Amino acid sequence: MYKEVFIRDFSLLRESVDASLQGLSDNTLLKNAFEDSLYVNPLFSISMQKEALKAICEKFLNSNCLSNWLVPYKNRLLERNCIVGIIMAGNLPLVGFHDFLVSLASGCKAQVKLSGKDRFLLPALFRMLCEINPYWSGRVEFTRNLPENIHLLLAAGGEEAAKFFEYNYREIPKIVRGSRSSIAILSGNETINELYRLSKDVFLYYGMGCRSVSTLLVPDGYSFDLLIEAFKNIGRIIISEDYLSAYRYQKAIASMQNIWYIDGGFYLLRDISDFPPPMGVIKILKYGNLSEIFEFTDSNRFHLQGVVSRNFKNSDIEFGKAQYPSIDDYADGVNSLEFLLNNI
Repeated sequence: MYKEVFIRDFSLLRESVDASLQGLSDNTLLKNAFEDSLYVNPLFSISMQKEALKAICEKFLNSNCLSNWLVPYKNRLLERNCIVGIIMAGNLPLVGFHDFLVSLASGCKAQVKLSGKDRFLLPALFRMLCEINPYWSGRVEFTRNLPENIHLLLAAGGEEAAKFFEYNYREIPKIVRGSRSSIAILSGNETINELYRLSKDVFLYYGMGCRSVSTLLVPDGYSFDLLIEAFKNIGRIIISEDYLSAYRYQKAIASMQNIWYIDGGFYLLRDISDFPPPMGVIKILKYGNLSEIFEFTDSNRFHLQGVVSRNFKNSDIEFGKAQYPSIDDYADGVNSLEFLLNNI
């Protein structure tokens, strides 16, 4: 019964959000959340907030997706008093929504510590969920402090934050995620349409997500002309002055130090050691053979979230799909629903 209620209510939430995004209903909750989020975090443009919600509706809240996702757990999803603490990152809109969804799917309650940079969208969605079914109001608590008196933990943050969570919650089962980034492997035979789709993998959410492609592996002698042409159109969504200031700063540094770079007008292509590179920069790494690709991916395996390419290996992400993970595409490859159910 719990599973059926969960699927029904979150499917109805999708319908409500979708209606708002399509302009079929005037949702004050979401409208205010968009504006408040942009005010406290200039990188959260309204269009990118809406894009995040569209992805959640399509990939997470579709009734068929929810039903198929939960089939292996149909006899294990029961209402429980177990409390999952969730510490959310704030690098992109609703980045912690999947942890929220997983916690409630498991039948647990959730105690959620929101990031100061993303503290309006999820509470707005939760209020919409409670309007659909008041039952949920007793299952979630939002807190400004770190979760206390919890049984399990799902946490995300930078490397130092991850160490802090590991130590301070050492007595309870947990998943703690640090910083990761994604790459694309190019052969030089990509079409302009493939490279245009790649531009969304790179620039959506200003490249701040762990699924954002920040590094391009290209063959020796690669010509960047087609890529630069393909990337032009997405420049229209790059409106944050914070991002543009970072880009101009990196350009000034590279110019003063007489370092090689290609200026794309709102980004730099650079052969830089940092992985991931700073905001406004796309790291370029040239390879001569497959062994050099494997060497890079193997040495960075603990900092690598995803690989975008046409046919590098079976587990590759298609061009344009990096920012649209399916509901069972778990961060860091760790099945968080299975983890909660096994540790309750």
